Order: sequence, then structure tokens, then C-alpha cells
Amino acid sequence: MHMNTDPDVDVWNILSHAPASEYEKIAFQYGITDLRGMLKRLKKMKKEEKKSEAFLKKLDPAYQVLKGHKIKLAVEVANEDVEVKWFKNGQEIQKSGSKYIFESVGNMRYLTINHCSLADDAAYTCVVGDEKCTTELFVTEPPVTIVKNLEDQMVMKGERVELECEVSEEGATVKWEKDGVELTRDESLKYRFKKDGCKHMLIINEASKEDGGHYKVKTNGGESVAELLVQEKELEIYQSIADLTVKAKDQAVFKCEVSDENVRGTWYKNGVEVKPDNRTNISHIGRIHKLTIDEVKPEDEGDYTFVPDGYAFNLSAKLNFLEVKIDYVPRQDPPKIHLDCMGRTADSTIIVVAGNKLRLDVPITGDPAPTVIWTKGEKASSVRPDGEENAGHSACWTLNDGEVITEGDGRVHVESTKGHCIFTIEGAERQDEGVYSVVVRNPAGEDTADINVKVVDVPDPPQAPKILSLGEDSCIVQWETPHFDGGEPIIGYVLERKKLRSYRWMRLNFDPYPETTYEARRMIEGMTYEMRVYAVNSIGMSHHSPASQPFVPVAPTSEPIGLHVEDISDTSITLKWRAPERVGAAELEGYGVEYCKEGTDEWVPAIQGLTERSSMTIKNLSTGDKLLFRVRAYNMAGPSPPAVLAQPVTIREIMQRPKIWLPRNLRQTLIKKVGESVNIMIPFQ
Repeated sequence: MHMNTDPDVDVWNILSHAPASEYEKIAFQYGITDLRGMLKRLKKMKKEEKKSEAFLKKLDPAYQVLKGHKIKLAVEVANEDVEVKWFKNGQEIQKSGSKYIFESVGNMRYLTINHCSLADDAAYTCVVGDEKCTTELFVTEPPVTIVKNLEDQMVMKGERVELECEVSEEGATVKWEKDGVELTRDESLKYRFKKDGCKHMLIINEASKEDGGHYKVKTNGGESVAELLVQEKELEIYQSIADLTVKAKDQAVFKCEVSDENVRGTWYKNGVEVKPDNRTNISHIGRIHKLTIDEVKPEDEGDYTFVPDGYAFNLSAKLNFLEVKIDYVPRQDPPKIHLDCMGRTADSTIIVVAGNKLRLDVPITGDPAPTVIWTKGEKASSVRPDGEENAGHSACWTLNDGEVITEGDGRVHVESTKGHCIFTIEGAERQDEGVYSVVVRNPAGEDTADINVKVVDVPDPPQAPKILSLGEDSCIVQWETPHFDGGEPIIGYVLERKKLRSYRWMRLNFDPYPETTYEARRMIEGMTYEMRVYAVNSIGMSHHSPASQPFVPVAPTSEPIGLHVEDISDTSITLKWRAPERVGAAELEGYGVEYCKEGTDEWVPAIQGLTERSSMTIKNLSTGDKLLFRVRAYNMAGPSPPAVLAQPVTIREIMQRPKIWLPRNLRQTLIKKVGESVNIMIPFQ
């Protein structure tokens, strides 16, 4: 089919020579919406072609024009004085307005149709007397482009997936592919296709591992690709339950936090399921599960376990019942700190996770009730012989008969009950780590004790990772360990990547990766990416590192081809070659030329840097040396395999180039009978 608006595309000719199996593909490519009607109209036109006396040149069988453009239909008549009439679908076209323009120039007759719309898609006829010629005009819409690309997605197995793009025209036809295979409506049980104006969506209700791959949406004017990663569901433990030591009448709280707020679970004591009652409460709010036991009794002591529903593991901790026995002592009994009742020694360290509450509950005795002094840093000193007290260095908190006399940080609370002094910090921070001293005094004497407190936290984020090398669909990334590990050893790292202009980061590993060098794969060559890293210890995961410098996965080019010697002298040589057959997604940066003496492997660059030309003259060589030469092409990914001359070249001038003198009798065809000998003498110099 002739197309006046674009003479390079003859859709009629393409359809005429294409097999029927290719019709739908051609229709999609050139924006033909009514393929069956078009083929029917074209077939009819072919049958009507015949000789004419009135027309020297008839209308072409068919024309094609883009919506909104104009088209000129032309015929050449035998009689330049004859009048012609133009018809559309059998109705004569009248001269009115600027829609249709009729022209008569010599033997040529023209009909121009301005601002073509889909209503102008019709059969047009030019009539001269009793003769006529007819053509079909096909009005097609401009190519549909993709204005909002697909985004990479990572989902868990069983989750719903929506891949969405936006195109330039409402009601446009698009095709979806997965890993190069077209997705059809026949697979509606698996995939669902949805249109909403200019938006097109591919929906997978319950993603499986097999659904992972590269998905492509195509229009007749563009395409977009995104990667879908489907991961098995793994429940992460953000906070495990911890052992508790609780006194009678106190409250015991077991608490854990998991990654999925929809996961339920069951609590067990010594293997028997725990049921709620007037002292026992079980709660599940978001990702946090709690078991609370009020007014703890000795029979509450035991092993407590939380089992998430549907997962083959559990979280366990022990509840220890602490029974403090204080023997009756006469009045004026010196104060005493009983750390041994807490199961601790002077060298014990209390570990608290940053952000959690630090609670130091110390049993004490003494009559009358002693004054309690808490200090952090240097110990509060004893009373000097002159009766004056040494001022404790750093923070200091004092209680007398349960009343707070001095108090420091607003996060700190101190209290005293019968037989106990309690020191609490809300939301422990790193600077709260250190040695805490408690001094108890009454008129009968004093006692002191030190408690070591260690605050552990998630690690600091690593520095921005660096890209060491690139491949066609991969890269090697490296990073430094964090400056601070949070007080606990680093278990490993979690990596993420994203496309440069995307907002969605995709996790590359779920289990912590123990090394600081990682090979990331399954990227698209020529696409720009960024990487970032998280550090993980037993407490949790750090904030993410800054993003790496943007990078593009590319492969080196293939080797240059056709390397040969163009010219040679006593001190120089000229080499020529052609560009590699495969350059890849990255731009060719140039060529590196090297040489080495025969029998050695020390390659010497012919020039510093690269040359963009495909030839080079290497000067200042030693006469008589036998040298090997090689050329490598360079792009962003580095050097290609080398193109090497097959034989060493001796550096010396060629006085006279070889020449063949072909005798006149050999310039004609030689004819010999079978069995005769053939002896050809060819002189050369």
C-alpha cells in the first residue's frame, strides 16, 4: 500500500509479500486497528484493476495517512479538457469549505483532503464519463509511546503483583511479554490485563517463584522492561524474648517482634500451651507479641516459648523466680548491698539494647533505712575524717527515705522501696554505657557496689560502596566495615540496588552476606544503577549507606578485525584494522596498540592513551627487530580481547613490492582435454 506521508513505509507491499501468520504483527507495528476490513478492501481493489482509455494513470490501489495530516490523491487523464468528479463511498464530494481542494493542472487532476480524521477512512473514486478508478484511503493514528515506564518489583511468594505503565493515547493496544514470550488472553487464569484510560496493568494475584523474570510491555512506538523478583516468605526476628528474673508480686513481661504483622502465634510454658486468665494476658499488636504475668508466684518459674504459626522454629526464654530473704536484724544495722541475690558478681555486666529501658533493681538492707546515692563515672567517695563528703564526678542521684534529693537527666528515675533501690533510664543511649556505682549509708555505716552497663545497638551504616568492575549484566561491589559495630560483632550485610531514575530499591539478599565484596547479577546491559549496603549484627540492621556512584553494566567489545601491515620502513610500521563486530551498549572509547620483541612477553604501548583512528604509524623502532603487534578496543568495561598479527614482523624497508607479470596467453581461458597435463609458468619479481 502506498503511503504518501512516509514513502519509506509501503504497508500494502509488505502485506502482499508477507505470510498470513505475520499479518497481526504487521498491523500492530503500523497501527492498523481493522486488519480484516483492510485486507478485504485491498482484495476488492486488486480485482477491479483493468486497462482504461480515459486515464493515463489511475489512482494507486491504496493510500495511508496519519490522523491529523493531509493527503493528495492524483490521476492523469487522457484529455486535458475533460471534467472529473470525485466520490467518497459512492457519494459525490461537493466543493465546500477548506476540507476538500480540487485542482486541475494540464492532464493532472488532484483531490486534497485536509486534517484527515478516522471519518475520512473510506473508498474514493474519480469518474471520467463512463470510466472510473477507485482507491482505498486508510487513516491511521500516530505511534503510541510509553510516557511512564514499568518499575522493578520485589514481592514475597503469594503476594499480589501489579505492573503498570502509561501510554500516550487512550484505548491503545499493547502487548505484554515475559522473558521474550508473549502473554495472551488464553492465560487469563494466571494473568489479568487491565486498561484505565492511558494506564495499562498486568496483574498477578498470587505470585509464585516461576513468575520471577523480565516483563516487557510493547506498543507500536516503544517498549519498557521491568524485573520481578519473587522471594520465599522468611520471617525475620526483630527482637527475641529474653530471660527474666522476677521477685514475688512483680510483673513479668515476655516480648518479641517479628517482621510480619499478620503472623499469629502460641505461647507455651514447659511445653504446655499458656491460656489467658486473671493474672496472664496475651496480646498481639502489629508485629509485637507479648505475654504478661501479673503478681508473679514461685509456680510461674519455668521455660516459656513463643511459636509463630506456620513456621518451624520458636523463641524461648526462662523465667527465674527471685525470693529475697532478709533476716531480722537489730536496729542500727549497717547497710548492705546484696548483689549476690541478683545472681550477679562485682564483675558482671548488664547488657541493654539501645532504645530499651535500663532498670537496675538492687536489694539492700539496713536499719534505719539507708540513704542511697547513685553515680555514673567515678564512685561517690566515703565520708572524709573531717565529716565532709567528696563530690562524686559525673552524674549523681541521691535518695533519702525514698525521697529524691538530687536528680540529673530527665530520662533517669530513681526510687527506693522497702529492701530495694531502683535506678531506671528510659530509652537507653550509647552514652549511658559505663560503670554505675551505688552507695548506701546510715548512721551504722555504708556499703558500695559497682554495676557495669553495656549498651548495644545496631551498627553504624557502612560508607558508600564502590564498584570495582562491570560485566554485561553484573558488577563487583565492595564496601568498608562500619566505624562502630553497635557493641556486637557484625554478622553480615544486606545489599540493595535500583535504577537511577527509579524510586524503588530492590533487596539482593535476605540472609546476611558475611563478606565485604559481592557480585550482583541479573542487571540489564546499558541501564544505569546505584547500590547501597546495610550492616547487620545480633541487635538488628543499620541504616542504609549512601548510594554508590551511578554505574552502567557493560561488557567489553569483541576484538578488532582485519589487523594487517599497511606499510613498513627501517624505523617505522603502519598498521590498519577495522572496528569490532560487537561494540555493545557502551560507546567505543578508542584503541590501544602494543608491541613486544619476539621471544619476550613484555608488551610496550605504542602511544600513551588511546587512539580513535583505525590505523597507526609506530615510529622510532630499531632496524632488524622482529616484533609482534596487537590491538585492543576499549569501552567503559575495559579492553577487548586482542587482535594479534599471526607472525612477527621484521622492521626493515621493502625496496620493491612483489609483483606478478601475467603473460597475455594466460589472460584467456585455457581449455584442456581430460587426461592432458597442465603446466602454467607465471613470472614474478
